[in-house]
Amino acid sequence: MERRLSMRAGIAIVCSLALLLGTTEPGAVPGAERTLVMVTVTGAQSKTASLTQHEVRRLFLGETLIKDGERLVPLLNTGDPLLYEAFLQKIIHLSARHYERQVLARVFRIGGQRPAVYTDSAKLLEALRGEPGRVSYMWEDMVKSSPGVKTIGTLWQSQVE
Repeated sequence: MERRLSMRAGIAIVCSLALLLGTTEPGAVPGAERTLVMVTVTGAQSKTASLTQHEVRRLFLGETLIKDGERLVPLLNTGDPLLYEAFLQKIIHLSARHYERQVLARVFRIGGQRPAVYTDSAKLLEALRGEPGRVSYMWEDMVKSSPGVKTIGTLWQSQVE
């Protein structure tokens, strides 16, 4: 019989691994606290000014969302396991398994497409810059260091050591 880890256990493991492997910002002092801020991002040319957590959840669960005259298209960022797990737990409120099931059920029931999945940050940033209305999520420090994209909302933040 296969046993699966709970969402909290999975996030704890990913956080522990990140700390053990030393994935901190360049120049950061080991052991010092830093704030992780998850933000919603879109291309700089997009007309969308802001999105609420509720709108982001609806968009990534497959609902059509038009904001500021622009049809929004979700891009799923799975390149960073901690970011993806935090997004699913804190914003979508589902485990990865249940999220996939929910999205597939909606596609089969109503039609439409699943959100495009990006495992590479460079390709995700390129896609966000490419066409107005594309929306994703990433850590705030990545947005600050990437030209051509803008933050349209803060989704979640936490202090990590």
